[in-house]
Amino acid sequence: MDARKPVEPEADSARAYFEETRERPRRSMLRLGILLSIVVAVVAAVAIWPQPVRDAAEKAVAIAQGFMPGKHEAEETPGDKPETKTANAGERVFRPTKEQRTALEIKPVAPGTFRPEYAAEGRIAINEDDNVPVTSPYSGRVTKVLARAGDDVKAGQVLLTIEASDMVQAQNDYQGALNGLNKAQALYKLEQNIASRQQELFQARATSLKDYEQAQNDIIAAQSDLKTAEASLQAVRNKLRLLGKTDDEITAFEKAGRMSAETEIRAPIAGTIVQRKVGVGQYISSSGDPLFVIGDLSTVWLIANVRESEVPKVRIGQEIDARIVGFPRTIFRAKISYVATSLDAATRRLGVRAELDNPDRSLKPEMFANFTITTGGDRFSPSIPSAAVVYEGEKAHVWVSRPDGAIEARDVKLGLTNGDNVQVVDGLKNGEEVVTRGAIFIDRAASGSNAS
Repeated sequence: MDARKPVEPEADSARAYFEETRERPRRSMLRLGILLSIVVAVVAAVAIWPQPVRDAAEKAVAIAQGFMPGKHEAEETPGDKPETKTANAGERVFRPTKEQRTALEIKPVAPGTFRPEYAAEGRIAINEDDNVPVTSPYSGRVTKVLARAGDDVKAGQVLLTIEASDMVQAQNDYQGALNGLNKAQALYKLEQNIASRQQELFQARATSLKDYEQAQNDIIAAQSDLKTAEASLQAVRNKLRLLGKTDDEITAFEKAGRMSAETEIRAPIAGTIVQRKVGVGQYISSSGDPLFVIGDLSTVWLIANVRESEVPKVRIGQEIDARIVGFPRTIFRAKISYVATSLDAATRRLGVRAELDNPDRSLKPEMFANFTITTGGDRFSPSIPSAAVVYEGEKAHVWVSRPDGAIEARDVKLGLTNGDNVQVVDGLKNGEEVVTRGAIFIDRAASGSNAS
């Protein structure tokens, strides 16, 4: 037989049929592999990718499943193609295939609790009603600093010592006042003796009335000088006390005639050192800034900065919840006790304040906090997941599942939010079923289909 002889037509048709039959499983496996790759990509996107990338990945799955037009759209059979039609004027109805419907998540509308509230940012601050700035009543050079920020101190505890220039002058003044007192005491005692002698002579008619009266006047003058000297000494003693000297040190100075030029500054109250602004060798003055700030951290202030648009809602007594980065599982709750009278010129925010108990002192001043301020009571309304809502400008709609298997678009009016749920003010009733996953893809598929 000639090898160049043409193949019979029947044999050629059989071969073509065989080749086509053999290629069908390969094409099916290829499509299945592509679909599995897309699903894996979507799972990874949902886990780690930002929302825009998730949308793109889910869009790819939607194309693969037939929610949106894709390159395989031409391969669909007429019976499997989803249908979108307008039942009435302005009404959109989508009829998904069985495969598409299994990819959707449909949940009933359930009653939910919503509270009118708004958010603000702010910080933790020391309770200024329970903190005291420590200043120096005199000028001098710091020789010792005995307390650090964060230390707990007792009332009267020494915080620092300084070599005060006022101390030398105070010592001289005290010495002069002490000498003046000793002199006044001696003079008064002398005048008492003279007056007593003059009285004896006058009674014996050995002296004149004039001399007797003069002696009485002299003792009165000496007594007045003594009181003045005592007052002067007390004034200088008080000055030494202000300079940090104790009564024991002052008494020792009276005996020894010497006193150290160093003086101590003590804590006026018990509490925690929340600020320290002084160091060894620093020269301080009586008119300078506070050296320490001592506060009682058993209570702290919550300072919230409210946006200008929310200012009309602010009231004293409103409940405020604070969430702090360092305590992610704890909500700190208090009530607004103070509202500022004006906005901050730089930030255009209104400061509000609440006092919070801090018994274990775990909250530290200047911690950042996010606040939620409640403006009213609980409201009970139909609730749906926010993922079910499709926005078109200022309008919103959801896809509602009907008993006949179709899904229709319905406009809704939304209200408050509570976590991932949103309040439905109008448009839905409890028990109606809405698409909570895949709504955006139904919306795009419906928009891309031809209405009949």
